Amino acid sequence: MKINKIAMVAALAGSGLLITGCGSSPTRIDPKSNQGLTTVDDLNFKDYQDAAESLINDILRSGELKRADGRKTVMMISTVKNSTYQHIQTNLLTDKIRLAVLRSGQAVTTTAVGADGPSDKATRQVRKLQDDPMFNQQTVQQDGTVIAPDMSLAGEIIQKKTTQGRTSESYFYIHMTLTDLKTGLAVWEGEKEVAKQETKPVFGW
Repeated sequence: MKINKIAMVAALAGSGLLITGCGSSPTRIDPKSNQGLTTVDDLNFKDYQDAAESLINDILRSGELKRADGRKTVMMISTVKNSTYQHIQTNLLTDKIRLAVLRSGQAVTTTAVGADGPSDKATRQVRKLQDDPMFNQQTVQQDGTVIAPDMSLAGEIIQKKTTQGRTSESYFYIHMTLTDLKTGLAVWEGEKEVAKQETKPVFGW
């Protein structure tokens, strides 16, 4: 009897090794579909897509980017504070917003100025070519021509984690603010909430 039990345990252990040893080959998925992995502790690409779409639609519907004089609003991207437990690339969110705002025709974004410095240093660098005999000065960009921003977009991502028994949950709160740089007043604020939960099995992981 003991031998049979030992054999059964060995067989189960062997089958477990075979199961855990097998895996699937890497495959490409459609980033616009729901095929991606759902992660509880951090934001995945689908979360960024949903948050960006929600915030973009809200800010465009508000009409705050439109100007009475017909000129396009110039918007800068300020700081998006990461108040989560994870390393989050906030530009995954802000870049999507910038792209959609530009395509809307309501505004343009400046890369010459930002809360952490310019996202493109070329605007300032090319002006250092003034008085450089190597360059035709008629083609060198001059001082006093760069357009300053009218609006600033800033935000914060906050995470709250909760665990109860084998169940863990993460709540993410994404808050964005559009500020009129002439008055310093917030003319639009938007939010997106993301809540995810998982329950671990009694055995295994």
